Amino acid sequence: MRSIRAAAVGAVTMSLALAASACGGGSSTGGGSNDSPKTLTYWASNQGTSIEVDKKVLQPELDKFEKQTGIKVKFEVVPWSDLLNRILTATTSGQGPDVLNIGNTWSASLQATGALLPWDAKNFEKIGGKDRFVDSALGSTGVQGQDPAAVPLYSMAYALYYNKKIFADAGISKPPATWAELVADGKKIQAKGKNVLGAEGANVSENIHHVFVFAKQHGADFFTADGKPDFANDGTVAAVKQYVDLMAKDKVIP
Repeated sequence: MRSIRAAAVGAVTMSLALAASACGGGSSTGGGSNDSPKTLTYWASNQGTSIEVDKKVLQPELDKFEKQTGIKVKFEVVPWSDLLNRILTATTSGQGPDVLNIGNTWSASLQATGALLPWDAKNFEKIGGKDRFVDSALGSTGVQGQDPAAVPLYSMAYALYYNKKIFADAGISKPPATWAELVADGKKIQAKGKNVLGAEGANVSENIHHVFVFAKQHGADFFTADGKPDFANDGTVAAVKQYVDLMAKDKVIP
């Protein structure tokens, strides 16, 4: 593409078929216009068990898209460990994909670079309207008060799975409903020689997701009302301590 003005499809935050109709790049059909591209480039985030598995899943869908639209899609599955650096390099060089997956936590910062296509009312209309998306998912696609920098692709509802036998052996009749109950139950399970919870303690990206959830439960925000970072407020500090305590103090995360 001549300049990176990409249509972002957040990884918690639209299928390529929808994004393509509004993206600003691609190889044009002639006359220098990109309104009807012959080819689109797509960076897909690695969502499956391997890059090869993702390719096998995506290629048939992209073949269907080409058959329906006449637009060929050149795609690459990019590991999460490389994706953000690849995107940042592309924003600097001005050479990047037409469509890409991004993590929803990147939306606001990438939006600030000006490299992402703004999803205004006109562009949303091309993909069926804004009301087809859940408000809470749209809320993580850019800076509040501005047109979204991405559209939701999928979202996940996290749940706590538990082993009924382990609970019964520890004398626990129902799953915990509060963090305090989780810690108390965890100690009972530990007393039976069983591990309680698993977490990637050395994974910074994983940890910040957990801390964010804890911070919201403490009524905290990572940014002030005027957009300045604020990671040292009381709620965020309490959130970090609560998460660390699960590992270091209560030891329910071994």
